[in-house]
Amino acid sequence: MYKRLSIAAAALFLATACNQDPTATASNELVLAQDAQVIAQDVASTTHTTCERWIGRLLDTLRTTDDPEALAFLQQARDWRDSARVDFAAGDRDAARNDLKLSFRALLSAVIEIYPNAPERTGAAVDQAIDRIETFLGDRDAPRIRAILAHVQDLRTQADAALAAGDSVTALALNARGIQILHRLVEHVRDRHSDHDEVADQEMENVES
Repeated sequence: MYKRLSIAAAALFLATACNQDPTATASNELVLAQDAQVIAQDVASTTHTTCERWIGRLLDTLRTTDDPEALAFLQQARDWRDSARVDFAAGDRDAARNDLKLSFRALLSAVIEIYPNAPERTGAAVDQAIDRIETFLGDRDAPRIRAILAHVQDLRTQADAALAAGDSVTALALNARGIQILHRLVEHVRDRHSDHDEVADQEMENVES
């Protein structure tokens, strides 16, 4: 009788151990990522610091404010985007991607012309989102989420260095990238993106001006 109970207990232990496999751990982390993403989206919504929000505010302002430099940057952005379409149609994807990057930087230049503190405000929003997500995670096991947070923190360090060097466009681009990555945290965790930056940049560069 005792032997049968021991065998049954061992079987139950083995079944429990099998249920705690990497797939289950990954599933648990995905649930955490969903909640963490909501936190990031809440910060982005309340601070109005996503790429889309900055561009929307820029366009709204330019409807009533005549700022020649901002308008010139905006035209540059549209010209680069037109060039990207031509390159893409010709099959030159590398040139098209480069044109889109230049278009995006021109767009950010227009944002900064109207809102000079955009890099600092966006950086502060990224810091707030990271702090809130880390507090939410506590000591729970979430290696992929923590790796992404570490990467975004590195982007913040690069952004601060760029701002200190007088390159506000690069600073805003890096901070906006950080917000975008956190804004899509579930996708980055679930799909195991090898290049978070490239995914975020492509999403932002597709925003029409």
